[in-house]
Amino acid sequence: MIAILVPGQTREEPCIHVDAYFADRTDHLMRHLASALLFTLSFAAVPSVVNAQIAHDLAVYSEDGDKFTLYVNGEQINAEPGANVKVENTDNDYVLVKVVFTDTSITAIERKNLQIAEPGVNAKGPVSVVYKVKLNKKGEHVLSFVSRSAKKIQERPTIIINN
Repeated sequence: MIAILVPGQTREEPCIHVDAYFADRTDHLMRHLASALLFTLSFAAVPSVVNAQIAHDLAVYSEDGDKFTLYVNGEQINAEPGANVKVENTDNDYVLVKVVFTDTSITAIERKNLQIAEPGVNAKGPVSVVYKVKLNKKGEHVLSFVSRSAKKIQERPTIIINN
């Protein structure tokens, strides 16, 4: 143990013990660091929670009005075949899509990495994307990109009731 003598103090008088002094300072510092870390982490978690609640929308329609069943990542989306199918709130930026037509003479379309989100590294928020089923120059049905836009999210309205 190291003892520090304060000027004008004799050896018989109580002295400041360095170990006890630094132990008190270390405890004080650790409490402040823990509080600062907890505070910082609480704000860092807020944006990821907000983004996790809102996901992308995907719409697929047939240019010729052919009815189809849409599968996204192996899950059947529409119970009854239709010419326009919408998928709401998918959490994936890329999906596996399969379009199976009611007319069995039309070959099913399968896209393994259909892009939904904005291209690029930085996420720009949830989007609504539209693809269409059309005939290409070879006469084959293909899935073609139409548009992508920021998803419109309506805030919850404030309802005031006056009695």
